[in-house]
Amino acid sequence: MRPFHTLRGRLTAFALLAATIAMAVVVILFNVLLHSSLSGYVDSRLRTQAAAAATTVVGPGGHLAVRESPDDEAIDAQVWVFDGTRAVLRPPGRRPLQLAAEALAGRSGVFADVASPETRLYALPITRGGRRVGTVVAGQSLSAYDRTTDVALIGTLLLGGVLLAAVLAVTWLTIGRALAPVTDMTRSVAEWSEHDVARRFGPAQRPDELGELGRTFDDLLDRLAASLRHEQRLSAELSHELRTPLARITAEMELLQRRERPPDERREAYEVVARSAAQMSRILETLMAAARAEAQTAGGRGHLDQAFASLEQTWAGPLAEHDVTLEVQHTDEVVGVDADVVERIVAPLLDNAGRHARSHVVVDAGRAGGHVRVRVRDDGPGIDPAERDAVFEPGVRGARANGHGGAGLGLALARRLARAAGGDVTVAEDSGPLRPDRPGTTFVVDLPA
Repeated sequence: MRPFHTLRGRLTAFALLAATIAMAVVVILFNVLLHSSLSGYVDSRLRTQAAAAATTVVGPGGHLAVRESPDDEAIDAQVWVFDGTRAVLRPPGRRPLQLAAEALAGRSGVFADVASPETRLYALPITRGGRRVGTVVAGQSLSAYDRTTDVALIGTLLLGGVLLAAVLAVTWLTIGRALAPVTDMTRSVAEWSEHDVARRFGPAQRPDELGELGRTFDDLLDRLAASLRHEQRLSAELSHELRTPLARITAEMELLQRRERPPDERREAYEVVARSAAQMSRILETLMAAARAEAQTAGGRGHLDQAFASLEQTWAGPLAEHDVTLEVQHTDEVVGVDADVVERIVAPLLDNAGRHARSHVVVDAGRAGGHVRVRVRDDGPGIDPAERDAVFEPGVRGARANGHGGAGLGLALARRLARAAGGDVTVAEDSGPLRPDRPGTTFVVDLPA
């Protein structure tokens, strides 16, 4: 039964079942019609034979007699003539046949079948002057007709079996040939997706269905290739971004191990190690949050005030080290994203603002239609309008960078996480600078309400 688990096997089985039902109906109808036709022929012949025999019967003196003639076929056939219940003419035959013929004496227009031998009898009344004077019973052997119906039944069954075998073979081969290109295309796609993602079926001429399948496979391979390129680029940039803090940690630890350093230098080295480890942790946690957000089928729920309080507590100190003041305007807005995800989205924006701001960073939020809009504003040099989209590309830093040694992965991770949560991160075109003499930058985080 294993072949019938495939589409080819199921279609073949369905076609065979339909052909079997149709063939059974045809065989049954043919044999029923043949049997009915032969039965009607036998009945007609018995009536003719009985009528012919009745013409040879005479009734002189009130008694019936048969006028014999050497050329009279009716007399030679199976014919009984009864004067009342007395047999005037009785052909030779088995006792069951004789008893059945005697039982028809005195009856009119009646048929009766005898099992042994297979014979059909017909009773015809003999009338003279309007009154009944006797009965003619004609008989006809059914053995020849039964052999005909048996041969017809066996023949139609054999013919039906041959036709069903032909239907099975033709359907199996036809469907196999029709599905062969699909199988080849599926195998090709599986092989290309593992070893040669750039291969495509292209615009080659194919039947409409196969052409549509080829275009679908090409689109699938395009999306797979784009996803692989994106993941490869992200992995490369992530490794580059993590390499910097890891190199700092390694360098500081090697210096600590090689020679004794003053307490102040050791403390600075420990601070460098701690900051580098925290940077690596933020990068990894942001990626993990993005992966969880992309895998979720239903949004969460978070209070912005809770996320803002955590961000203020976490970032006020690091920004103060750069002589930058963090101002968080608390709000009671609720978003369709978990509070920790909001923190992961806004944290890279605060890190970026702290590195570029001159003295002030402001975080606020407000409702905008069906979204909640979080703004992170700084009084730094601003972003060139031509670079507003490019800064979100991994590894891209603005032309007004301040010497930061990273690969520019923070903004890319923030946007990726925001989009995974159903929102986005953009650079506002005109948000009003914090200081008239500094254009500043405003990052806008749109989150579902």
